[in-house]
Amino acid sequence: MDTYYLPGAEPFFIPGGRTGCIVLHGLASSPHEVKWLGEAITARGVTTYGVRLSGHGTDYHDLQHVHWHDWLGVVLDACHILKAQCDEVFIVGHSTGGTLALLAATHVEVAGVAALATPVIFRGWTAGNAGWVKHFLRYIDSTDTSDLPQRVKAEQRRRGEPELGRVRYDRWASNGPAQLYALTRATRQRLPLVKAPLLALYSTQDTVVSFENCEILMEMAGSSDIEKQVLNKSGHNLMLDDERDTVFEWVSDFIIRHSQFEGV
Repeated sequence: MDTYYLPGAEPFFIPGGRTGCIVLHGLASSPHEVKWLGEAITARGVTTYGVRLSGHGTDYHDLQHVHWHDWLGVVLDACHILKAQCDEVFIVGHSTGGTLALLAATHVEVAGVAALATPVIFRGWTAGNAGWVKHFLRYIDSTDTSDLPQRVKAEQRRRGEPELGRVRYDRWASNGPAQLYALTRATRQRLPLVKAPLLALYSTQDTVVSFENCEILMEMAGSSDIEKQVLNKSGHNLMLDDERDTVFEWVSDFIIRHSQFEGV
């Protein structure tokens, strides 16, 4: 029988304590790709909600029909839902999810934001013209041809999980990147309004989001409490790559340190 979601792409909710954390995936990805991160956070006593962004985890054509406002609406809804369950809420986002986490933090009160490999600026011809290019080039192949999918399968096998590999779109609707570029512009304008404690976590080896984004984020964010953590081996998918355990530790420790509750 056909299912609506790609196998494994469903949102997840893992009950924990009075502190809650929303975990956001990146463009053309799915909650499955941040679930290990969510599980590591929950292991420290935190209630974790892995959100599925509109147009993701279903069929790649669906990404052609969404606007970044739709993504932001999903995140804000998640914040209010989790606030009804918990006494404080953090937001952790990877890539596009990190950009959304930053923007959401300017609209609702959160206890902290962790931005992983998060774009706040794109340079070059493609970013500037994405809004009209999408009308001529509707779909692009974006198959992950690296060895990361096989390494992810090996880790899934070690964990006793179904060997799904990466749960993402191999073919992208060009509207997705166009909406991401628009999202970064809107977020950049509001970065001074980000007042919550902030963790900026980037890799120097990321070929998708340049490391300059880390410095730009730290310069523009309005928070008086900003932590910077740098990886030197991982690619863009920090929560899946070989340094993932370090990522899990840094993010979990950030949440625990900034939680108002002892013994989380």
